Amino acid sequence: MSPLRRPIRIFLAEDNPGDVVLIHEALREYKVEHTLVHASDGAEAKQYLDSLESLPESERPDILLLDLNLPKCDGDQLLAMFRAHPCCGDTPAIIVTSSNAPKDRERAAELGASRYFRKPSDLNEYLRLGLLVREVVAERGLITL
Repeated sequence: MSPLRRPIRIFLAEDNPGDVVLIHEALREYKVEHTLVHASDGAEAKQYLDSLESLPESERPDILLLDLNLPKCDGDQLLAMFRAHPCCGDTPAIIVTSSNAPKDRERAAELGASRYFRKPSDLNEYLRLGLLVREVVAERGLITL
């Protein structure tokens, strides 16, 4: 795996602290150099979204990782808001969720999610999220695989 040109900027909306740890581990396992902004619920994610226009472009996210089942605003609502925002309407988004419901997958696709990752119970499978992040940011030219 080639090194990153620069650390990628990740915005993560996830309310489960255990999943946050696993996501960090997945990124480490696949050598994804990154900076991470974390929101633990939908309200924090909305505050971040509201602050984007005041941030320099160099601090805006390269990729979004969004849980669907968040308190205070669910992930598909957040994805719709990110898609409508002028600063990140085309930012790749990976839905990271425990849901395997076809309606959730379809809704995520309709809203422009780049990928849909169902949280597995197996650690090795969970770590593959790091590879998925690498693939998505490679498509944007931020890294080479």
